[in-house]
Amino acid sequence: MERLFLAYWPKLISAAWFSILNLMMLYKYTGNKRYAVERAVSGFFVSSSFVSIIGEQICIVIYSYLIQTAGFKDPYNFIFIFLNLIGDVVFIFIGGNLFSYFTGLKNYQGATIYMEFVCIERLCLVLAISYWGYVVLYFFFQLVLYLVTKDDLAYLFKGSSINWRRVFIYLIGLFYILDLLYAAYFLFPELGTDVLNIQNVMWLDMVAIITSAFVAGFFKISISEAREHDQKIFYFEKLQNSQEKIIATLAQISEAKSYETGQHVRRVGEYSKLIGSKLGMDMLEVENLKVAAMMHDLGKLMISQDIIGKPGKLTPDEYEVVKKHAKYGWEILSKSEGEVMEMASIIALQHHEHWDGNGYPSGLKGREISIYAQIVSVADVFDALTSKRAYKDSWSIEDARAEIINQRGRQFSPTVVDAFLDCFDMIRTIKDTYADE
Repeated sequence: MERLFLAYWPKLISAAWFSILNLMMLYKYTGNKRYAVERAVSGFFVSSSFVSIIGEQICIVIYSYLIQTAGFKDPYNFIFIFLNLIGDVVFIFIGGNLFSYFTGLKNYQGATIYMEFVCIERLCLVLAISYWGYVVLYFFFQLVLYLVTKDDLAYLFKGSSINWRRVFIYLIGLFYILDLLYAAYFLFPELGTDVLNIQNVMWLDMVAIITSAFVAGFFKISISEAREHDQKIFYFEKLQNSQEKIIATLAQISEAKSYETGQHVRRVGEYSKLIGSKLGMDMLEVENLKVAAMMHDLGKLMISQDIIGKPGKLTPDEYEVVKKHAKYGWEILSKSEGEVMEMASIIALQHHEHWDGNGYPSGLKGREISIYAQIVSVADVFDALTSKRAYKDSWSIEDARAEIINQRGRQFSPTVVDAFLDCFDMIRTIKDTYADE
């Protein structure tokens, strides 16, 4: 045991520092102070320094068996190097996953942070010429890493949009390069002893430093790209929220003409967003759909109040007038530019088209109808059925659900109805959240 301690005490110091530093980071940037002792202990035993000790000892045992018992010959240390490379991969993989589990840093974030420490530890092994040199270099590179990223630490821990997977892959590449450079000392033992090879040693060191600096620079660029992306998203959301408020107000005016509430358009927008997500649309598309769906009945502004607000059943002629609101909506919205307005104009025109071709105004059928209009059609009818109007009482949610199912393949797209049913519990929640007053 004493022999092992004398051989590995520098790595034990780096393992202890790994545990302490990560505990401090979690405290400061996540506010998570639970299980401090358990985190400290687990941090020590899953550190790359400690798991590399375990891996190396296992490799030595296997190597000794192959050489002494099985009779393998290894004059150039190829077998030993191969075993160490395999052992490094296996134990670093185990350590990285355990670190992610204990810290709760998921989606490659924990694995990337762990690999940073792995690469620093390997860089020190390549550059150091003594045990104390390893310790000094380890803390020096820790300081360099801190100075490079200190302004970004809070951003990195708060859940930024940085592509952790891409950075992780670059660190894996750096890890293999450093491991192979370190293996050169086993292939050519004279590198570590013969002063005449100082140029060769410096060459290896420069390759290690330049490669590490390149990966560190890439990480810094990735952080800058993520910040720029998040800033764009922030301004986009502000713009979208402002746009949504204006559109909601306009839609509410339209709904008020037919004595419907502004909550109706909000619910239709939320239902449509939910169904769109279930159908695999991306975040930007469903956000646009939510806003565009709120304008589906904007054409009602062009219909006479006497007709649109009539409490009783409409005459055939009056119904023909009401049907014109689809084209009116198209005419109003198609004059504006932008993705949301283009989507809204198509929805306004087509949301009364039926899957079987019996809708209006154009009698479109099946996939001739825009997917956005197919979605809003289901959302609009469901909410209309479950809402009280001057000319009718509200249906129960279950009865309205049954009607949507009954119209599957007739009035509504089967795919959209299936998506509607898959998220029905969340639709019920939205119905309660935006209930009419």
